[in-house]
Amino acid sequence: MQTITDLIVRMNAFLWGVPMLALIAGAGVYFTWKLKFIQRHLLRSVSLSVQESRAAGSVSGFGALVLALAAMVGTGNIVGVAAAVSTGGAGALFWMMLSAVFAMAVKYAEAVLAVKYREKNETGEYVGGPMYVLKNGLNMPKWAVIFAGATALMGFGDALIQTNSLVAVYNSVLNVPAGWTTGIAVLLTGTVILGGIKQIVAVCKWLVPFMAVLYMLLCLWILVTHLPQLPDALWRIIREAFTGSAALGGAVGVTVKEAVRYGVSRGVLSNEAGSGSGAIAAAAAKTPNPVRQGLISATTVFWDTLVICFLSGVAVVVAGNFSGGLFGAELAQSAFSSVTGGPVLLLAALTLFAFSTLVGWSYYTAAAVRFVVRGKVEKPVYWMWLVVMGVGGFLSPKLVWELADTAIAVMCIPNLLSLWLLRGEVVSETKKYLADELTQNTR
Repeated sequence: MQTITDLIVRMNAFLWGVPMLALIAGAGVYFTWKLKFIQRHLLRSVSLSVQESRAAGSVSGFGALVLALAAMVGTGNIVGVAAAVSTGGAGALFWMMLSAVFAMAVKYAEAVLAVKYREKNETGEYVGGPMYVLKNGLNMPKWAVIFAGATALMGFGDALIQTNSLVAVYNSVLNVPAGWTTGIAVLLTGTVILGGIKQIVAVCKWLVPFMAVLYMLLCLWILVTHLPQLPDALWRIIREAFTGSAALGGAVGVTVKEAVRYGVSRGVLSNEAGSGSGAIAAAAAKTPNPVRQGLISATTVFWDTLVICFLSGVAVVVAGNFSGGLFGAELAQSAFSSVTGGPVLLLAALTLFAFSTLVGWSYYTAAAVRFVVRGKVEKPVYWMWLVVMGVGGFLSPKLVWELADTAIAVMCIPNLLSLWLLRGEVVSETKKYLADELTQNTR
């Protein structure tokens, strides 16, 4: 198993090398520039996200938002951030935040194209995403299938990640056997996803806000408790972003390149900007035009990375044990153990985060498989999803996270290609509708 893990690590070093990082960063910088810093409309975008629209679509704009956030806000916001810091140093958090600012423009562009080129399936539901953009907007069906196939692989990989993270923490905190944790996770997830998109969105509407507020309060509690160390922690994040980090506790030091690589890749894995998965949820939204849902979708990066991941990362840097060679969930646990009741509250947050992502990504996976096979396959996919979850509880954490990095890299390539080839469409749609969306009320 170690040989396989080492092979995948080397492959990811290539996939997530300078070319991929340059493509993602370049797309963010380009759309930020061409759209005249679309991020400046954040407050209006947040306002739009809670307004109802009477336009055509399968779910409300807020429903699409919480579905996207459910898929995004998972154990990656806790364990993934801690993994980025443990392998890329504290400086990885700086690069994660910087890339997220530009990622908001990418997320906007993905949603605009997804709504513009969406279509109705045989049951009358709106479906879309990069695979439909590639098919309907560019007449590139082979690339569309590649994206959909990679999305399905990423989805099943995410099922492994969430279950694996839950097993690791429950075993560490409460010494619960992997079989029990896995079985309960599979049972709870199955009761939701087997009810289809309507039930999935209904659960996400209350689950996402509750779990996000709970976790943010927990992180703020850690920061307040360690307030004297906070300035040094923030300076360490900035300093190590440009200098790397020295070896601690006999561990190998981290270079600036590794800080950038793990910061950006874990950021993409968390907020999914560049991979295009969030556009699948955006395409189902009730929206009068592509721009409105584009603005709403951009806020997912803000909440996911610039708020939740930032608080999570600073909490780990300020309170984590970096001298023991801890990785991922163990490093996160060391930070949260610094406050009374922290491990139990971390366990609750991880449970909610993992559950929401399992629910959200099951929909993405079913949509991707349906596109490939051209048939109604949601129920078989959901059952397969539950089986994969069962396997995830018994795999190596390092292997699971590296497999996710591989899948999301493959997704990024066709998605970034479609964004570049249709960049003019994004700009023209923005010029057509943006002014109206900034001034008009709900329609």
